[in-house]
Amino acid sequence: MRTLGHIITSAGVGLATYHRYKSPGAAFASFMAGWLIDLDHIVDYVQAHGWKLNWDHVNEAKHEHYSGKLFLLLHSYELIALFFLLFRNPAKHPYRVGITASLLTHLLLDQKCNPCRKAGTYFLSNRIRKRFDVKHLLHAADTQRERHEH
Repeated sequence: MRTLGHIITSAGVGLATYHRYKSPGAAFASFMAGWLIDLDHIVDYVQAHGWKLNWDHVNEAKHEHYSGKLFLLLHSYELIALFFLLFRNPAKHPYRVGITASLLTHLLLDQKCNPCRKAGTYFLSNRIRKRFDVKHLLHAADTQRERHEH
């Protein structure tokens, strides 16, 4: 899913968080978390293209096809679960629920909108085990087609 889609859905989660908890801070935090998670794409961009900014490559958002690696270190079900388990301060419950819901929504939408990625791709442990290699994280037909296009 593109950034605009994540901003819109994160706004929806933020509004739902506000409606449920009446906490402007929790609503804002869940909105921000839902799309700022995409900052990890910078690592993949730099791995593929170096530090030279090329808007066409940024917009294309297929950095893994250039580098052969898919890091996305923040796109991880394990990190969401860890956040939820560690962030247990009762006073921060609206933040815990709102941020978790926003991050989970982000990952589920990414998984739905990126059918070329295998089911386990959004588990960081799986990407580590596969050494972040796209040959093991993308469906073979998608990997072959992308390499022929570049």
